[in-house]
Amino acid sequence: MIDLSTIAKLEKGNELGSLNYKDYFSDNFINYIRVGDLLSLSNTYVDKDLCNKFADENDILIAMDGAPGRNAIGLKGTYSSGLYKVLCNEKDKGLVYYSLNSNLNQSIIRDMSQGTTILHASKSIPFLKTINLTEEDKEYFNNIFKEIVLLKKKVSLLKCIKDRLLIKYFTNQ
Repeated sequence: MIDLSTIAKLEKGNELGSLNYKDYFSDNFINYIRVGDLLSLSNTYVDKDLCNKFADENDILIAMDGAPGRNAIGLKGTYSSGLYKVLCNEKDKGLVYYSLNSNLNQSIIRDMSQGTTILHASKSIPFLKTINLTEEDKEYFNNIFKEIVLLKKKVSLLKCIKDRLLIKYFTNQ
């Protein structure tokens, strides 16, 4: 076992305030990803000019507030302060993703969570672990990771097409 911090860093997201949230898409708007969106992306948008941190589909996002340990890939937008983006080399992404989901790290996050109303677990970050793998083993995990991201992108595209078709055929214009 080695410290996860030897191959990855976690970057805290933006806090923009609910007054900046919009429930419709417009030019220069971007998805605002909150902890709940790690399960299912909502229609919350913010002006891109207000943001300074962005996630792409192949980035790993993990919640350290609200639902500590919940994580997701395949999301694109800016992310809230309850979320952290995992920064690591492309060749380590698969290993990092599976390490974050391991029983050991989920247990560390759960055990170090504090708070009565809203759980906070950012203090667990320095204690997260991973395993030291050969480059060949890392490539194996990365290939699976990339396939999952590709499938999530396809699902996202299909949802977008569905939404456009629903608007086109089922709204009064």
